[in-house]
Amino acid sequence: MQRLIFLLVATLALLSFAQPSPAVVGGKAAYQNYVLGSYYFSEGDYNRSVNYLRRAYEAEPEEYNFALALALALGRNGKANDGISLLNSTDVLLKSDHPDYTQLFAMRHFVAGLIHCFSKQFQQAIPSLESAIRLQQTLDRAEVLGAMYNALGYAKLLDQGRGAESHNGLEAHHHLHKRDLERSRDIFLQALRADPNQQAATFNYKFLCDTLGETPAIPLLQAVNRNPGNSVVAARYSSLPVDMKAVLPFREYDEIVYLLDISGSMVMEKVSCVGRDRFQVMRETALFLLDSIRTETQVGIGTIGGDCGTTPKLWHPSGSIDKGELRTALEFLVPDGTTPLLTILQQTPGLFTDNPNTRKSIFFISDGENVCRMPGVDICEWSEGLAQKGITVNILTFLGASLDNTGAFAEYTCLAENTRGRILYLDVDRCSLQRYTFDLVAACQLYLPEIRRVNCWGPSVKNLWAYFPREK
Repeated sequence: MQRLIFLLVATLALLSFAQPSPAVVGGKAAYQNYVLGSYYFSEGDYNRSVNYLRRAYEAEPEEYNFALALALALGRNGKANDGISLLNSTDVLLKSDHPDYTQLFAMRHFVAGLIHCFSKQFQQAIPSLESAIRLQQTLDRAEVLGAMYNALGYAKLLDQGRGAESHNGLEAHHHLHKRDLERSRDIFLQALRADPNQQAATFNYKFLCDTLGETPAIPLLQAVNRNPGNSVVAARYSSLPVDMKAVLPFREYDEIVYLLDISGSMVMEKVSCVGRDRFQVMRETALFLLDSIRTETQVGIGTIGGDCGTTPKLWHPSGSIDKGELRTALEFLVPDGTTPLLTILQQTPGLFTDNPNTRKSIFFISDGENVCRMPGVDICEWSEGLAQKGITVNILTFLGASLDNTGAFAEYTCLAENTRGRILYLDVDRCSLQRYTFDLVAACQLYLPEIRRVNCWGPSVKNLWAYFPREK
């Protein structure tokens, strides 16, 4: 099994590699531990990952995503029983009236299946993964369904009963019949039909096709490599990466308020893959989305700059400015000051209408962390009230995946998760927008071990293979 990688739910700022303080506090501090736990999971430091995630969960025991993450990290750290016990004990947090109940329930079964896979309890993993798939099929996240199918194909192939044995001069191995390979091949194909970009499923499917001497379904596999010709960026957006499809879901609201970071750092740093500064890329991203939203969508704008008491340069409620006026305002916008996020964010709900039937969203673009501290106000705890007002926060950040950015990503993560929004980051290596999340799906990058054809049962048995389990 290759390293199982947790996609970062957010990554990371202004905390050192030292263990966190033993004090248990909630709000932003809990999310900092959550983000750090994801980072160390991705680095393969599972002891440290468990320590941080445990602190996050103990600080916010009602946050079900924290419980899922800790359970998964415990399982990956060789403590499967503890991980499953935590899942069982936190089932009470799954309320049927929660808007994401089905998705959370699916993830609960998925995590249970992964924990059993980590501990090589494949027979126990299979029913959990099958339950996760049944639930996920009713939802719309193709990448999640693809990952679940990949895990199921992996578990079914490796579920061969007794422990591995050494014989015929071969190291310890499990026997596989041709029908075992064919069954899992078909499941991996289902994973790719759900999500052609599922990398582990692509590897596993092609690997089994090669092992069986078959030709893979090439048209499905080609979708893994993005074709730059499928651009959604017009020639006028010279500062944007070619592929901007990831930002398009941010237009699916009835009211959209831009919240733009115009701090000085936005012009001090360049986006290397396009050769323009962050401010210019931010402006063109806002214009790109503006051009793609529906005519009837109401738009507004606020800016974050200056210092903690600065009046925003732009402050227009939703529906009070038409697209042409907003385009002009964006084109003449200039950077200024720092990032007084909290003070501005607290005023932003006032930019929306009072209509309870409209879908409302803040599109926040930034490269920094809040610099304004307000006594008694924690940005993460405060953000829970946005969801009650029906406001979603979607975020695009220019920050990278480093420990220096923990504080900023703790804020981004709680703002997005508490309001059912998303975080995107500009990956300068790929020169494209990528979803940035503490993605439990990414932990399912399960790759098949070595498989060889063997003749352990004599020449009369022609369709016999074996897999060779090896510890990392």
